[in-house]
Amino acid sequence: MSILLFKRKMYESKFIKKIVKVIGDKLRRTPLSVDPNIIGMNYRAENINLWLQHGSTDPDILVIYGISGIGKTTIAKFVYNSNYTRFEGSSFIENIKEISRQPNGLVQIQSQLLSEILIGRKVKIHSVSKGITAIEDALWSRRVLIVLDDVDHMDQLEAVLGLEYRFCPGSKIIITTKRAKLLKAHQVTMVHAIETLDPKESLELLSWHAFGQDHPLEDYIEYSEKLVDHCGGLPLALKVLGSSLLGEMIDVWKSALNKLEDIPNGEIISKLRVSYDSLQDDDDRKLFLHIACFLIGKDKDYIVKILDGCDLYTIVGIQNLIDRCLVTIDKFDKVQMHDLIRGMGREIVRLESKDPWKGSRVWRHMDSFKILVENNVRNMCYM
Repeated sequence: MSILLFKRKMYESKFIKKIVKVIGDKLRRTPLSVDPNIIGMNYRAENINLWLQHGSTDPDILVIYGISGIGKTTIAKFVYNSNYTRFEGSSFIENIKEISRQPNGLVQIQSQLLSEILIGRKVKIHSVSKGITAIEDALWSRRVLIVLDDVDHMDQLEAVLGLEYRFCPGSKIIITTKRAKLLKAHQVTMVHAIETLDPKESLELLSWHAFGQDHPLEDYIEYSEKLVDHCGGLPLALKVLGSSLLGEMIDVWKSALNKLEDIPNGEIISKLRVSYDSLQDDDDRKLFLHIACFLIGKDKDYIVKILDGCDLYTIVGIQNLIDRCLVTIDKFDKVQMHDLIRGMGREIVRLESKDPWKGSRVWRHMDSFKILVENNVRNMCYM
């Protein structure tokens, strides 16, 4: 009897240690910091939460897709915080595009993933190929939740997931990206395209940042609604502009709105411009600027006919712009662009020169009229 009792106590001891380890691992994992003023997040995240909680037997990959500043990282953090304790291990790797450009950036990403999944245990990695093997060894038997934020190239995915994506059944991988081509990546099982906020949600988000409450002050309603219209439902713009006007008088709001009609906010432009700067060549950049200045809302075939005549490779170029969320094609086959993306393109042209006639493009009627008048005067002087 004493031997049986001894074995039983040994079994109970091991069982208790296992429970303590599982609880300890969960306690050592902490939630991510998320903006407390998240508008409309519960219903926007509903389908992703259902997908995360679905007991599938295969590893699943979901892609969260949308333009810069629309809230891809925010929604990824929100669903991660709501679900990471359901998994045996979890990792959220932010700004992958930026990290991957650093020396040994992909190895750095692999090291972070392993450290988080293994709860702080250090694994030395000397190359990307060895890192892929180490990740496979660590994850084949663990149900994990992994978020890869701001991915813009397949080699970044392959450095973490490998070519075969050997993960434990029930594991979930979320990818956020501005690149449409990644939606076709191997084994992607679901795509979540984020929509802009509606006017009511936009006004609430702006109000939290400009007034510290969910609605504007009575005297500021008119200007708040105009600012909401300018932002076009883009959370980034609503946060930046709302915060910049916090505590300001009405005359400052009015002046700021007048300025935005001619000169977009620099902080917003710099974040939106990342997609433009990532275009492969000058041909695609010229195409984007032509559309931003002159051709929004025009039929795709019409644009191809016009710009192919300007020695641009328009069909493949438009596809490259779609890939980076710079343009869309609507159901009527017309090329469309978010107002703030258009403003970013026109600001690039405006900054080429202080004098409109020295820039590469002129789209405002008053500038065109001024150039024609001055040219006529100049020609008369030489007669």
